[in-house]
Amino acid sequence: MDISEMIKDQTIDQTLIELARTMKALKALRAIRKSSADWHGGRMLDCAREHAAATRASMDLTRKLADLRQGR
Repeated sequence: MDISEMIKDQTIDQTLIELARTMKALKALRAIRKSSADWHGGRMLDCAREHAAATRASMDLTRKLADLRQGR
């Protein structure tokens, strides 16, 4: 493997940022689900926002992981 095929430090840093963002979003989603046994009083909307944030973070992490696999 030559130097051009190695993972760049910038890609590692960006992936770690996306990983932390995804973990934070998933923990927030998990917390809101645990805290509301029922879906009354607007809790469903709160959960929907957290779910969307977790999904977006997961998709961004997937893109960064692809960059790692490609050695970008």
